[in-house]
Order: sequence, then C-alpha cells, then structure tokens
Amino acid sequence: MITDLRTYILDDAPISAVIGTRLFPMIADNVDGTDPYAVYSIIGSTTVDTHNDVGVLRRDMVSISIHCPTYTETYTTAELFRTRLSNVRTALGSYDAHIVVESYADGYSGEDEIHNSTLTLSVTWS
Repeated sequence: MITDLRTYILDDAPISAVIGTRLFPMIADNVDGTDPYAVYSIIGSTTVDTHNDVGVLRRDMVSISIHCPTYTETYTTAELFRTRLSNVRTALGSYDAHIVVESYADGYSGEDEIHNSTLTLSVTWS
C-alpha cells in the first residue's frame, strides 16, 4: 500500500520535476542535501470497523519530510505535495484510498544546513 502511495506522489509531474525519484522510505541514503528529496514513513496505524458490513478499513498516519537547500524551495515543494495530497480519493494499487493532510510544520537543521517541511497524512484504505 505505501509503495502505491509513493508511486501516486511521483506520478505528479511538478513534484517529479523537483525531487525526481528521491522519495525514500524511512531513511535517505546517499544524498548530500544539494538536491531536494523527501522521506516517508508510517508513524501509526489503526483498524476501523465500519459496523455496516462493508468490511474493515485501515487508517495509516504517514509522515513525509521534504528537504531542500533553501526555505523558499522547501515551502514551494511542500505546497506541491499538499496540492497533490489534500482531501483526495483515489485508487492506489488494488485499494481505494482517502488521503487527508492532517498537519504541516517547517524546520531547519543547523548542523546540516538543510530546510525541511513535514506533512502528516491520514490515509484510509479499503
């Protein structure tokens, strides 16, 4: 399921133009911070019983952390992600998914001199 979400994000031409295929699960290996990249991970998961015999839903909380050399580039890239992922109902692989952006936060790593923005998504799969 999560790889289908990655594919859905990278299928967006404006996002791919900025990060290419540098959307990594959990850890970004072999990056130096000069090119924009993003890291995603599941930070929580629950099962939701619908109580109306249509089955069980799964809700994942997904964190996407976007890293760029400048704040402007980070903010602009985060806006591309928000546009792609805000209140979307779509097919992801064999699942129907409802994606909602739950939160957004900016940050800066003085040690690495990299700006970042983090989106937290709620993804309900059925």
